[in-house]
Amino acid sequence: MCDGWKSYRSAPSIGTLVCSAGSIPDAGFKSVVVTSAAGTFPILVFKTGDAVHAFVNACPHQYLPLDHRGDSILSADGAVIRCTNHGAGFCFSTGHGVEGLGIDQKLDVVPVRIDELGRVVIDDRTITADTADNNGKNRAGDLR
Repeated sequence: MCDGWKSYRSAPSIGTLVCSAGSIPDAGFKSVVVTSAAGTFPILVFKTGDAVHAFVNACPHQYLPLDHRGDSILSADGAVIRCTNHGAGFCFSTGHGVEGLGIDQKLDVVPVRIDELGRVVIDDRTITADTADNNGKNRAGDLR
């Protein structure tokens, strides 16, 4: 199971509002700090068409926010998320480490979905290795 996001002290509960889906640029991302009774929780939400997926905004190398030194975290082709601190690279769709200090590391996937009001909310499904590898699918897929 890949529910590492739940191990953070400030992990929000299922159903917590993250942001409006319309506030995320297509083929882009939004950095959000979710505030709940548990505390503040940093999330990066990515959008491609009508599909969204999210990761905890913490590089596993030193647990600094991936956008710690600026918001240029996507490679030119959009395939790699790059930590602005030490350049660790992670696959856009799965979070698996693909470059530099990201090798043998993985971002923590946060399950999200777009609700009937067009809001991105924390979802209740469990992330498995299979669904994490298909991250970014639309509503017909394992992850939205």
